[in-house]
Amino acid sequence: MTLDDGLRPTHAAATQDAMAYVTIRIKGADGHSFNDLAKERLVLGRSSRTDLPIKHTSISREHCAFVREQDTWFVEDLGSSNGTWVNRDKVKGRQALKERDIVKVGHARLTFHAGARSAGDEVAVDIGLDDDPADAASGPVRTPGADDPPEAIPCAHCNAWFSIAHRSSGDHMDCPSCGKANTVPSMAL
Repeated sequence: MTLDDGLRPTHAAATQDAMAYVTIRIKGADGHSFNDLAKERLVLGRSSRTDLPIKHTSISREHCAFVREQDTWFVEDLGSSNGTWVNRDKVKGRQALKERDIVKVGHARLTFHAGARSAGDEVAVDIGLDDDPADAASGPVRTPGADDPPEAIPCAHCNAWFSIAHRSSGDHMDCPSCGKANTVPSMAL
């Protein structure tokens, strides 16, 4: 057992096998942060006493918890006022997380990532491009326009706009309006 910066005991050796992290973005704010899920249970909330404090009125004092059981990470709502959501589903009890699931907590969006974070992960999330153009996903390439909403695309079938935030080029997503499949394009800057 070791002590982390907050002088709380951690089980570093036990968590190495199931390391994970989240990318945190706040709606209406620029930028993002990364937080390692380095303990078996981490509470997220508005209170400074939580493991993952986010000071925003849309978030309860103790809103939700990230819990690791063996090699699986879960999120559970802690009776918050606004609820906890994974992708488009409200969390009832405990829900298992998979790579790139988006956990909605008030105005915060947390993208779950299995595995340890590396310097390359930060670059990939910041600019959304592959390091090697030869490895880039095939599919349509678009140039962002001055009037484009950030990180959103129009559906190829019904032209309704939907968010592609936290998604990689080549990912397949169903349009929330018409339900038809779309491919996240590569961005040409």
